[in-house]
Amino acid sequence: MSENVRSLPEDRLLQPTTVKWFGVIFGIALCYAIVRYHFVKDVPWSHFPLFILNKATSMAAVGFVASAYLVGKLFRWHDHDPVLRLVVVKFCGLAGFSLAAIHALFSLALLRSSYYPAFFGVDGQLSFVGELGLAVGVIALWALAMPAITTLPMMPKALGGFRWKRNQRVGYTALSLVVVHLTVFGFRGWLDPAGWSGMPPVSLVAVLVALVPLLTKLRRISGKRSKRA
Repeated sequence: MSENVRSLPEDRLLQPTTVKWFGVIFGIALCYAIVRYHFVKDVPWSHFPLFILNKATSMAAVGFVASAYLVGKLFRWHDHDPVLRLVVVKFCGLAGFSLAAIHALFSLALLRSSYYPAFFGVDGQLSFVGELGLAVGVIALWALAMPAITTLPMMPKALGGFRWKRNQRVGYTALSLVVVHLTVFGFRGWLDPAGWSGMPPVSLVAVLVALVPLLTKLRRISGKRSKRA
């Protein structure tokens, strides 16, 4: 290990471990989007800078937020180092929020019937599905901002332990809203496996990823209730 790495503060978010986390999660999302849309669906490469990156960014955002609630619970890779584990949790949460915000901006830039015909009516205005999906997505981003903001170093002391934990748990609400957001937009496509060309839509993959921490949380709650009974 180099002197520069050894001299890094223990609570610094950008560390070799967190860089690896970013490389793996975003790398998987980007490769999936490229293969599915460019190679399988024959989407022109001219749409890579925005359309394809938007797909990858949305998928990675869900992956990071899900990981923030799974490290130390389902993923026990950093149990030997509690400080590093907390750094990874914070990094994943903030990376997920940042990418979700980027996804929102990308989506606004692409929001037209030529890209998303299913979200618009014949009059050129957003359909009910389009408005509902966007509304839930905006609320999900707002809900995700709460745990992201309270991740800042001064917030635990300012809020107190109970209020800080309560704000962090809002991330589960955000994940639930993400599931609704993706389901509204992608449900019709999920019902047509013949159109998948062998690869499930990004929205379906993202929903399955988002459900993992939600189901893990429900299982933990159920286990605690069983012990009390």
